[in-house]
Amino acid sequence: MTPEGVGDVIKNLSEYILRYAITLAAVSALSMALLEAVKALGSVRDRFHKRRVRNWIERVTVPGEVLISGAPIPPDDRVFHEHVYSELVWLTTAEQVDATAITGSIEWKPWHISPSNALFALDAEKMMGQIQDAADAALNDPGRCLNLYLFLTDGAHPEDITNWYTWAGQPPVSTAADPTLAKRQADTYTRLRQFIRRRLDAFQLTTGYQWQTVNQIASVVLGALLLGGSLLYLDRTVGWLLVPLSLAGGFLAPVAKDLVLALKRVRSG
Repeated sequence: MTPEGVGDVIKNLSEYILRYAITLAAVSALSMALLEAVKALGSVRDRFHKRRVRNWIERVTVPGEVLISGAPIPPDDRVFHEHVYSELVWLTTAEQVDATAITGSIEWKPWHISPSNALFALDAEKMMGQIQDAADAALNDPGRCLNLYLFLTDGAHPEDITNWYTWAGQPPVSTAADPTLAKRQADTYTRLRQFIRRRLDAFQLTTGYQWQTVNQIASVVLGALLLGGSLLYLDRTVGWLLVPLSLAGGFLAPVAKDLVLALKRVRSG
């Protein structure tokens, strides 16, 4: 076969595949539009973010040992979680919420959201920026937000947690007055702040991964349903072929747009 013949075969093959790829791209566009409408009308992202934050808080138990002498440590995990959530909302939205707010649901009205739930309506990056600011505030003044401070420093060295709680409420020590103590305070603050940043980074990574995975699964399922419904409507496929074709179309639909662009470049030479 001559090189020209090979080129003709490739062009004909790309033309054949392109017809199906355009159909899959249309299915992908329709499924994504429907998904975005459902997410907006149902406040899906808000609910997902709040559930993730709630689960994140509930994984930490109230400190079993008395890290800070005389501090008002909650008596059990439930009260501790409620206080952590309340302090987080207060530092991010300036809203006081009651003890049951952690288990409350997001409003169903797409045009309305309470100030206490406004944090969860943000994009993940902006939400984490607000939480980072709240973490800095709790670290700078742990006496005011003790529960959030203990939650954020869970897993850090107990001595650092105890010492910084004491030092944060005292006037800063200058290097000239006591260089050893000043260095200890600075090192302790740096260690705790870096530890909290790592915790927040890990939470953001896992939250973003789960949100992306949920969206991909929903897109594949909806694309398969749309393609399967179209095949049934056109009566072009019968029997057991309907299911594998629909599933294959659902998996390929999200990448069909890129495939169409690549095939058009091949066709144009």
